[in-house]
Amino acid sequence: MKNLESYKLKFNPFRITPASNPEEIIWAGFKDVKQRMENRIKRAIRIRNSSLVLNWGEYGSGKTHAAKFFQKEDVLAILSDGFSMPYPILVYFPQGKEPVKELFIQVVDKLNIEDLRGKFKDKNTLEILRQCTDSILMQNVLRLLFDETVAATQMKAYLYGNAQIKADFIKEGVQRKLESDSDYTEFLAALFSFITYGKSVFSCIIFWIDEFENMALLNLANVTKMNNCIRTLMDKAPNNLLLFLNLTQSAMMDVDDLSAYLQEGVFNRIKERIPLPTPGTIEVKEYLEDLLNNPIYRIGEPQNFTPFTEDVVDNIIKDLNGSVPLRKYNEVFSSLLEYAMSDEVEVIDSDYYQSIKSDIIG
Repeated sequence: MKNLESYKLKFNPFRITPASNPEEIIWAGFKDVKQRMENRIKRAIRIRNSSLVLNWGEYGSGKTHAAKFFQKEDVLAILSDGFSMPYPILVYFPQGKEPVKELFIQVVDKLNIEDLRGKFKDKNTLEILRQCTDSILMQNVLRLLFDETVAATQMKAYLYGNAQIKADFIKEGVQRKLESDSDYTEFLAALFSFITYGKSVFSCIIFWIDEFENMALLNLANVTKMNNCIRTLMDKAPNNLLLFLNLTQSAMMDVDDLSAYLQEGVFNRIKERIPLPTPGTIEVKEYLEDLLNNPIYRIGEPQNFTPFTEDVVDNIIKDLNGSVPLRKYNEVFSSLLEYAMSDEVEVIDSDYYQSIKSDIIG
């Protein structure tokens, strides 16, 4: 059996699900989509403005991959170009009985309190907080969040609602837990405003909500709660919040049906819609060439579509009718590569593809 090295590849580049290792998350092809997302992020980094952007496409079109790609520190450093770095957060649309609380908990899960404290060590925390929220409770909670004398684990326990209010918290003006949707949203808005205040430490929050189509699974009351949450975040963090909503078009929700799930106060805040389209011949070939020749995967110099011949690429695109999302192409090329290794094929050409076509496409 051949191995990937015999095909000048370090790893199988055709992922069916998004990579978890940041080093494996690369961008291939689809330059227009990438440029539009980059432009939005650059504006958020440089301009004191909050905006809502809708990314939409079929299942497997690359929305989650895009969200993960723009979480990468090296990618954001290039886009920042001398400005302060953005603070990226990726969450998945909650589906439970308390969606706003679930969203809040996902954000808390990702907070590195010690790291944040180090970055704001020399800042006048109390004065900044007064500019970010008029809620005395939220001011006090955030002041303790950035207080190095308070154990980070104790702070997390408080935010999760798992701990009794201790005397030292009560003494500092935190007499109750965060319990309501309003509390959770107020806290997030104040936190986002605080860490991006003056764009001095972080230039903006890039907040991705993936799988937004799951809004269609909520009952009417929870749809209203999520709309209120989004609207409040935009209203109370008005300067440096870039909110991306990833929507998969489906039988349950299409981009044209979105107004049934987003109330007017949220729907009207959508500044841009970025489609991730079904790729045509040119897009697929550009994607494959970029992917196969990326130094993460390629051994040696770039070699077009190696280990596939170009006619194989053309035949697969033709057989799939150019009407499937990118994930389907990844599935087919991954299977073809694995079959070829097993059968010890030297070059993956049209003759070999035709001999196993029914196994990998049907």
